[in-house]
Amino acid sequence: MHTKSFEVEDPITSSLKGFALANPSLTLTPSEKVLLREISKGKVALISGGGSGHEPAHAGYIGKGMLSAVVCGDIFASPSTKQILNAIKVVNEHSPNGVLLIVKNYTGDVLHFGLSAERARALGINVEVVVIGDDVAVGRAKGGMVGRRALAGTTLVHKITGAFAELYSEKYGLKGTADVARIINDNLVTIGASLDHCKVPGRKFESELTEKQMELGMGIHNEPGVKVLEPIPSTEDLILKNMLPALLDPTDKDRAFVDFSRDDEVVLLVNNLGGVSNFIISSIVSITTNFLKQHYDIIPQRVIAGTLMTAFNGNGFSITLLNATKATNSLKELFPEVQSVLDLLYTPTDAPGWPVAEFTNKAAPSIDKKLLEEDIKVKSAGDYDFAAFEKWVKAGAESIIKSEPHITSLDTQVGDGDCGYTLVAGVNGIVNNLDKISKSSLSEAIAEISDIIETSMGGTSGGLYSILLSGFSHGLIQTCKDSQEPVTSEVLAKALEIALETLYRYTNARKGSSTMIDALEPFVKEFSASKDFAKAVAAAEEGAKSTATFEAKFGRASYVGDSSSVEDPGAVGLSEFLKGILNTF
Repeated sequence: MHTKSFEVEDPITSSLKGFALANPSLTLTPSEKVLLREISKGKVALISGGGSGHEPAHAGYIGKGMLSAVVCGDIFASPSTKQILNAIKVVNEHSPNGVLLIVKNYTGDVLHFGLSAERARALGINVEVVVIGDDVAVGRAKGGMVGRRALAGTTLVHKITGAFAELYSEKYGLKGTADVARIINDNLVTIGASLDHCKVPGRKFESELTEKQMELGMGIHNEPGVKVLEPIPSTEDLILKNMLPALLDPTDKDRAFVDFSRDDEVVLLVNNLGGVSNFIISSIVSITTNFLKQHYDIIPQRVIAGTLMTAFNGNGFSITLLNATKATNSLKELFPEVQSVLDLLYTPTDAPGWPVAEFTNKAAPSIDKKLLEEDIKVKSAGDYDFAAFEKWVKAGAESIIKSEPHITSLDTQVGDGDCGYTLVAGVNGIVNNLDKISKSSLSEAIAEISDIIETSMGGTSGGLYSILLSGFSHGLIQTCKDSQEPVTSEVLAKALEIALETLYRYTNARKGSSTMIDALEPFVKEFSASKDFAKAVAAAEEGAKSTATFEAKFGRASYVGDSSSVEDPGAVGLSEFLKGILNTF
């Protein structure tokens, strides 16, 4: 691995500007790190994105018949909700027939794109979210409820769904387009391997691998693979004995995500993680194709090879298989016009990063900059007593601050020790901005707090609470007729149920996972049943205590040796906040 690399100032912005200069039919909004193309009226728009460092993904897949726009985050980090929401608003102005967000299955991406979708819906924009996961390396046992990671198979979802949107979305709309993306994802499998980690710009190269080791199951964010191979096998043995069995062995119940039979039409995609020569990638294509025929009776109907989804200069590659026959059968049931998924794959595109692209010189679209400057406004719903609300929030915040040492102590045992500080940052953010919060309706106040929480807390916790509060705000809007209707216990209960349902769209954590859900769900269910806040708080506290009786299934706690005797710090934090409110009643 070469540890030296060219370094530039402000690499993300300069890279995006350079890409736009080389592709003049695209418009760049530097402040939001959004790139978009002109979109035909009446078509469903496709937005994707994520952390930078995977080039040509995602900007390289903007084009007719593929993506409409992309949102770029920092290196290997999700873009913010504000960036994504502004992209949705701009794209919706060009094509108001719906916006589909195609999101890679990584926690930050799922939370931020999910929260953006919720906020866009509050603005009256028709938005759907499809989360992509095609990796088989982690497996069901280790992946648990988090699901499969997204790897190079994501690009096939972009291509096939984009072609459908261009050809048929005027008829089948946003839901139909989202269904296509889900069907393709359900028929994808991918596994990666790498000789070493990549060199991230601006950071020191770090790797624990020796010259005699490589990793199987490599992701695209420089994270370790699932298995170290020593000594390094030949490329032929790596593919035949390690990679293809993980993709195709039907007896491996942990990894058999897609069935393949000898009569199925299959698409093979060999992806360069960034540091392998084109010469070797072509050899890998030939070797893989031969092994598929000899050992699995599979002759790929279409082979795609190249640099599609990278980890900077990662010295590795991935193999993706798409069961085109099974995908076609599912598509035909919904869309009679689609004779084969291969037809959609073959549909021409002018996306510059797609290996087979059709280039035409087009003018770049214009952007109404006012859209980027508009504040998020939600409907006014629910008359409330701001003075009492302020007192409750401050009491809850004070309780969190007093409990921080205990929460931090718990998190040092089952996490990375920052949960207490994160919660304190969140409540301080709210308290310090109470004077700016709307006093006219509770729905507006909660929506504003959702925005504050995301900014002040950050990370996974900030995203989860922000989505929960956004759902709560929507729940109030759905339940109350207008801003004059008082927020009764019945209204509150219904809004909390909707908030919980909203959160569940973007996390698979449930009661028994040892997360803040173990306190949240009992609180919501008890209050919904009894309308008694004290009983609901007691249920939350009991739920938090129960997390010391079973293993964690989410977050860093799920990776420690034994978390079954330690209360989950996130659940304890929520319980303490609610207890603080209760003490003011």
